[in-house]
Amino acid sequence: MYRVQNLKKTLLIFLLILSGYNLKSQNLSTEIEFIDYYFENGSPLKWKIVNDTLVISLLPDYQRETLNRQTDHWYFKIMGKRDTRIKLTIEKMLPDVYNGRPATDWWNYKTGIPCYVSYDNKIWQPLKTTTLPGKEIFLEFTMESEEVYLARLPVYTTSHLNSLINRIKDTKDISVFQIGKTPEKRPLEIIWLGNPGAKNQIVLRARAHPWEPGGNWVLEGLIDEFIRENGKGKFKNFCFSILPMANMDGVVRGMTRFNVSGMDLNRTWDKAPDSLLCPENFAFENYIKDLIKKGKPPVLVVDFHNDDKGDIHLTKRDKKDVQFIQNMQRFEKLMREHTSFSESFRYAWSDDGQPDVWTINNGLYSRCKLESFVYELNANWITGLGKIPSATDWKVIGKGLLYVFYEYYSLQK
Repeated sequence: MYRVQNLKKTLLIFLLILSGYNLKSQNLSTEIEFIDYYFENGSPLKWKIVNDTLVISLLPDYQRETLNRQTDHWYFKIMGKRDTRIKLTIEKMLPDVYNGRPATDWWNYKTGIPCYVSYDNKIWQPLKTTTLPGKEIFLEFTMESEEVYLARLPVYTTSHLNSLINRIKDTKDISVFQIGKTPEKRPLEIIWLGNPGAKNQIVLRARAHPWEPGGNWVLEGLIDEFIRENGKGKFKNFCFSILPMANMDGVVRGMTRFNVSGMDLNRTWDKAPDSLLCPENFAFENYIKDLIKKGKPPVLVVDFHNDDKGDIHLTKRDKKDVQFIQNMQRFEKLMREHTSFSESFRYAWSDDGQPDVWTINNGLYSRCKLESFVYELNANWITGLGKIPSATDWKVIGKGLLYVFYEYYSLQK
């Protein structure tokens, strides 16, 4: 009888081992060695272990001369023992504040919020999270090595940008030059593709808000496709001016929305930018005005962002502007044909009674009469593909976007 019981016990242990059960009770406080965020783009945070759960508390950044603040970025590294089962919550230490009022709803999106994981800080895989009643997000996974990186979105830092510039700077019909400096004296560089004298001057900007890397991946895909196809002469009537990382200081410091002077680079475009507090916008606007002075005004300016919806926001116009509506309908059709875009073109009308929001598109149209829009890439879900976005998905959008521009302007009457 004793032998039978021992045999049953041995068999049970064997089955538990086969099923992956950890016979050794885990104490997360001894399994985790350190949480590291002291690197480029690492997010400022506090952390602790409560009831065997790692609690990450994110710190906001603030807008100058207002009560506004925002926290949407995380990027940190867990250092610990391989095979440790991580239970993790991520919370905002303070609720976001918009227009002086605390936000009542955040991180509660229909498709959920992914958290990206990487073991080499290069290849990112999304994990699904759960939003808890206290508005924290929760995830659970097993460490596959002694170090694991976690991020809000596939990371794109100044190191990625420098690698891109070094790779392309000696390519035919491409040049890179500085137009100004950030508040912390980092260079603001334009990547110039194509024929400087072309009639179709298109200006593209990304990363006005540091937590939003999707535009960087889109622009890299567009640049790579331009290089691949440029030798065929297809783009001889085009010149692309690209400011790939407007808020470089904020990216380096792991911030969410504002520059280091507390300015939102996608607001207050109803007036000329402040050269001291907002040198990023000051340099960018001067570059655009220089194109206008040379008789080469941009036919389009696009500002890339990330949000939870994925729409394209058009300039505020008169409902009687039939030509504008027809043009945008044609542009939207091309977007749906050449990219995975399947969300909405958001029209804003001058007589709708809504207050003006002085984003870059409205400001450039109002003060310079330039066609412009803000392209929000959904940070959580690509509806057209039915999946959580990856860096590759966004690069493919950039590739398709190049042909949207080509067909729209080459065939425009």
